[in-house]
Amino acid sequence: MGQRSRARIAAGEQAVTSDGASTAAAVRGRPGSRRRKRVPWSQRERLGHEEPGSVLRGPPIAVTCECGQKQDLRYGDRWTCEGCGRIYDTNRIPRDQYDEVRRVQLRYRVLPVCLGLGTVALAAFFTLTGNVFSVFFLLPLTLMMWFMIVRPIHRKRYRAAIAGLPSWNLHAE
Repeated sequence: MGQRSRARIAAGEQAVTSDGASTAAAVRGRPGSRRRKRVPWSQRERLGHEEPGSVLRGPPIAVTCECGQKQDLRYGDRWTCEGCGRIYDTNRIPRDQYDEVRRVQLRYRVLPVCLGLGTVALAAFFTLTGNVFSVFFLLPLTLMMWFMIVRPIHRKRYRAAIAGLPSWNLHAE
């Protein structure tokens, strides 16, 4: 904070920072004045690119309207385009084909989860038996093995499996 800002604050002006806290309060040293308000868990920003429940319910269906609007929908949802008013219904996709997409997605998610759980179990075992040095050997070794060997092969097989899946062209009702 510069000399002019300190002078303004001393004169009684209060500038507001980007997080909504008053700089005058922060300079005076009130505890917690610059602290962000706690956001309820349900309203927090999700860090991943997936919606809650997308693993078990299946991947979203990308629908692009003829006017250019795009929307990701769940299976069974209806969407009315805001631009032109056309209605798209994902129930028109055959259920058995969509279930096949879900099964492929779930099958290829199992390997990374199992590898992670196995690593955590081994790390816990080594820690509980007093062999902590092995944990420091296990974690880098597992990460190297995953990123250099297993992940590229896993991605290649996943892309091949996805290429063989059906795709659909939904038309407006």
